[in-house]
Amino acid sequence: MLNVPDGIAKLSPPKPMTDDGGTPALRIRGLSKSFGGFMALEGIDLDIEQGEFVCFLGPSGCGKTTLLRAIAGLDPQNRGTIHQGGRDISRLPVTRRDFGIVFQSYALFPNLTVERNVAYGLHGARLSREQRKARVGELLAMVGLESQAAKYPAQLSGGQQQRVALARALAPSPGLLLLDEPLSALDAQVRLHLRDQLRRLQRCLGVTTIMVTHDQDEALATADQIVVMNQGVIEQVGTPEEVFERPASPFVAGFLGDMNFIPAVAASRNSVSVGTTQLDVADMKDVSPGDEVKLCIRPADIVVEGPSGGPPTGLEAVVETISFRGNFYRLSVNCHRIGQGLDVEITRGAWERLAIDAGSVVIIGMPASKLIAFNVA
Repeated sequence: MLNVPDGIAKLSPPKPMTDDGGTPALRIRGLSKSFGGFMALEGIDLDIEQGEFVCFLGPSGCGKTTLLRAIAGLDPQNRGTIHQGGRDISRLPVTRRDFGIVFQSYALFPNLTVERNVAYGLHGARLSREQRKARVGELLAMVGLESQAAKYPAQLSGGQQQRVALARALAPSPGLLLLDEPLSALDAQVRLHLRDQLRRLQRCLGVTTIMVTHDQDEALATADQIVVMNQGVIEQVGTPEEVFERPASPFVAGFLGDMNFIPAVAASRNSVSVGTTQLDVADMKDVSPGDEVKLCIRPADIVVEGPSGGPPTGLEAVVETISFRGNFYRLSVNCHRIGQGLDVEITRGAWERLAIDAGSVVIIGMPASKLIAFNVA
């Protein structure tokens, strides 16, 4: 366990990365990176504020790790600029950039003890032997590994190795902490525990942090801001609530959580025609009447009632399959009026109340406030 409160009080705070004029901790403009004929990143513009926990989120190959490595100077960009706290670091070597990094593999030295691995993070620091030893002790206490100082990495669990790598990255009090999928190699229970502890630690230290992940739940649970990436470009930047509730594109809508997609045609500026019915839609993104649209609604946002209890504007649907998911049930229903099947989620209480089974007829409602229409042109 990370003993955050006791250890952090002794640690040096992160270096201030903003000035009175509001300079962001990190500013990226026009950044592009190619590998031969493959464009890995194209025209990236991004500001990250001091003390934020930012997640780069996207599928494999979207460019998120390439962007992290460009920030670190490990894979320099072909074009564009990177400023850290107003300082142009675009062409600086790795050794002159102010960051700590934790790799997916942790990259610990197998022939060094835990104590010496952490001390390596102080390489180049102007500290006496006593100061160095005290600093390492503080860091190990912070991550709850003070009793493991004399062990070697092979003698530790995956979660313990991750904490050693984190302590080493934090040793010089960097202005920026970079995390390249640091939890992906851990089993589910350990990953959940360390995810929460990592977020707690970052909040206490206030160090600006960027974490690369492909795990939507991980990003939603930890980030102040999520940068959703796809095919080398940024699709959306926003808080977890913004990117989940108000996705900027069909890709974002589908990547963060489950989503139903329904082909439709805009009937007005706040309604669409789909199948043989018309639905009111609160969020019509750049849509004009007559445009072909992609209508989106999450399974949990569809209202389900019995045949006699549905809303007047509800649609009749037939339950085809039922899947138990622990705290809820997932229903696959077919609604002939919209001409396609939908996934629906209902609570266990609703399932028991409605006595739903395969073949049951239900009434579904799709609230206008939960529907989003994207122009597909």
